[in-house]
Amino acid sequence: MRIVDQYEGMAKQAMFNRYAQNSKRAKEKKMFDAQTARKRVMNGTGDWKESRELKINTDRYRAAQKAMKAYRMKGG
Repeated sequence: MRIVDQYEGMAKQAMFNRYAQNSKRAKEKKMFDAQTARKRVMNGTGDWKESRELKINTDRYRAAQKAMKAYRMKGG
């Protein structure tokens, strides 16, 4: 299990590197927000590993997808 955890860590590190190299404006908080993680650890929240800025608002993204699907149906 330790080796599996090490491979998972290496995979995440590779993704962080890819983001940092290919982003026009890479920000540390988009990869991992340490301040939020510390607050979650202090509050006893178990989801501290998920501490990062989300790139998109998922509700707005889904609504836009739905609207585009309806638009394609009318125009097609």
